[in-house]
Amino acid sequence: MKLSQLLKNCNIKYDGKDVEIEGISFDSRKVKKGDLYVSLKGKYNGNDYINDAINNGAVAIVCEDNIKSTVPLIVVENTRIALSQISKVFYNNACDDMTIIMVTGTNGKTSITYMLNTILKENHTKCAIIGTNGIFIDKKQLYYGLTTPDPVDLHYYFQVLKNMGVTHIVMEASAHSIYLHKLYGITPKAIIFTNLTNEHLDYFGSMEKYADTKIGYINNLNAIKIANIDDEYSKQIVGDEVLYYGLKNPSDAFAINIKDCINGLEFCANVMDNIFNIKSGLSGVYNVYNLLASITCAHCLGIDNKVIENGIKNLKNIPGRFNKFFLDLNRLIIVDFAHTPDGFEKVLSEIKVFRSNRIITIFGCVGYSDKYKRKLMGEVASKYSDKIILTTDNIGYEDIRNVNKDIASGISVPYTEIDDRSKAIQYAFQDFLPNDTIVILGKGCETSNLINGVKVPYSDIKQVEKTIEEYFNVKKGENIEDSIV
Repeated sequence: MKLSQLLKNCNIKYDGKDVEIEGISFDSRKVKKGDLYVSLKGKYNGNDYINDAINNGAVAIVCEDNIKSTVPLIVVENTRIALSQISKVFYNNACDDMTIIMVTGTNGKTSITYMLNTILKENHTKCAIIGTNGIFIDKKQLYYGLTTPDPVDLHYYFQVLKNMGVTHIVMEASAHSIYLHKLYGITPKAIIFTNLTNEHLDYFGSMEKYADTKIGYINNLNAIKIANIDDEYSKQIVGDEVLYYGLKNPSDAFAINIKDCINGLEFCANVMDNIFNIKSGLSGVYNVYNLLASITCAHCLGIDNKVIENGIKNLKNIPGRFNKFFLDLNRLIIVDFAHTPDGFEKVLSEIKVFRSNRIITIFGCVGYSDKYKRKLMGEVASKYSDKIILTTDNIGYEDIRNVNKDIASGISVPYTEIDDRSKAIQYAFQDFLPNDTIVILGKGCETSNLINGVKVPYSDIKQVEKTIEEYFNVKKGENIEDSIV
């Protein structure tokens, strides 16, 4: 695509030399011949690497400063916004041709995307998911990385998905992606707000700034807005079409006759006086909230009530979310992605209701962010656990002794420190008594563990399966009932 045409379609003024643009990059190390290099400012200043980009083949530069350049230079007010605009146009505005549903909030985003995806599939709608677990169409994973990919990748995959016949996309909108303008130029049909709890304060500095980022983004959208009325921040959401779901306050969508057990949920949902009889293999009152959000959104998209009910019934589990392994003598292992104090509270309180014997909880804290929450996670784990095993969870370059010390300041039950996550799980199995529950939190279905800056291949789910086989001589699919697909 010619540079002049690309910029014209982005409403960016340019009357300089025209060149052919073969690709877009904001990382000088990845620039290829014919690329447009967009200089971003953040932890590093992209301007410092402009010569490297040119030497690697960049034929034009976009930056915020009028600097000297041996190739065409385009000066813009905000290069992050420009990157999103340019990426969208370069990949033929593919996102405009699809129905996009966004989900934002601290917890519940991934679960809701899977719920909506299964409802849309039941409706014979070609749908894809973009989120924490990657980019999926059916069971095919196209990408795994950031929850919300960077604009170049994001719009590239919009184009790929459109070419595959996808008409609907359900995607997570992370706080970082909103703040960094990754979603600029994308117009969702609907957006769901789940909740806001303490998270990413190392980046945003305060709950006020964190909330302003997400709520401000929602309020600027011309979309159907679906919000959890039981979360205090939902009161800040404005618009002509805001629908509320909840269990504690009057709302447009609510649930009654809730039956919650370790094997699933049953309840009656009322969505704007439309009745849904819900049966789900998912557990937990927090999933009642997620299901209400999904049902409300699907109803707003015009999907039939029976289709919605059947879609929810078909969803047996969400990868990495409350995945259950039942063993003999009523022993249970649960793997879950919960990695915040609020997430711990939701998962562990649910388990405590149904499990009368010991709860052994295995977790760690990320080394490079949110130091404040370590003590809180220790406190919540202690509230529901009889024994705790502290281990690594994307420790990065941080000294695990310092991380564990912070966590331990909130622990009030016996605990053990085992740095190797695999050995921590094996250690828990050595004392796995009848009716016990082992809960492994923080990673869900992640496939690596960040240690000393290196992503080491690792999976809680695979380690659990391996340990079950070693200790009980049981292979998956034999005498073990599990919810993993």
